[in-house]
Amino acid sequence: MGTTKLTRKEILSDDPVRENILRLIGFFQANRAKIGAAVIAVILIALGFWTWSRYLDSRANVAGTLLGNGMAFFSATVSSDAEADPYAKGEDPVFKSDEDKYQAAEKEFSAATDSFGAGEAGRSARYYLGLTQLQLGKKEEAKKNLESVAFGSGSRTVGFLAKKALADYHADSGNARGAEDLLRGMIKDAKCDLPKEDLGMQLAGILAADGKKDEAISVLREASEASPVFGVFNQRLLAEIEKLQKDMPAANIPAEETQP
Repeated sequence: MGTTKLTRKEILSDDPVRENILRLIGFFQANRAKIGAAVIAVILIALGFWTWSRYLDSRANVAGTLLGNGMAFFSATVSSDAEADPYAKGEDPVFKSDEDKYQAAEKEFSAATDSFGAGEAGRSARYYLGLTQLQLGKKEEAKKNLESVAFGSGSRTVGFLAKKALADYHADSGNARGAEDLLRGMIKDAKCDLPKEDLGMQLAGILAADGKKDEAISVLREASEASPVFGVFNQRLLAEIEKLQKDMPAANIPAEETQP
């Protein structure tokens, strides 16, 4: 039986892979200008994202440094013989007065929020800025900063800390109901990662100051029952209950709930 030999030209003419490659080459040759422009566009976009990412990282680093400076000033010690340079006597800053240290801290926190307000460092700085402004008597500015953190997006813990600070602000401003609502909401919120015992004591203090000592005792008892027997808060809770009971007539003391 004879065989038919194919020439190289005939073999290549029946090769589907070769035909597809030739078509692809022809496509690139016909559209080289458009493809070149598309490649350049992709490169520019990638370069833009990289540049923007580096810019954000740089801003975040600056904000973190400013936040650290502000926190060091916020918790600095006060001494009458402090010098103009807070670091003149060592690694820990020292100021002549509380007002001086809070003014210095406010400047750092404010710069951090301006540098990277939308980032976590910026949100933390805004929270501390609110606390600092409360110390300086700038209550309206403090309220706005704390509310922006408490009801904004971002770190959940910092948001709850801002709500806790707002509760004190409302209580000090005569809005006991507003303070109660914030604290009761956090105590009931399963996502709140702040110690519920601490929130309960804060709420009880506000209730007691508002003349609601029976409600305050009930709140403390609930917090004590939910707290571990040897927990860090349990003794304080029991001490607060005893203190409030001493200030109340026996007939007005709420009875302890008995378990069925």
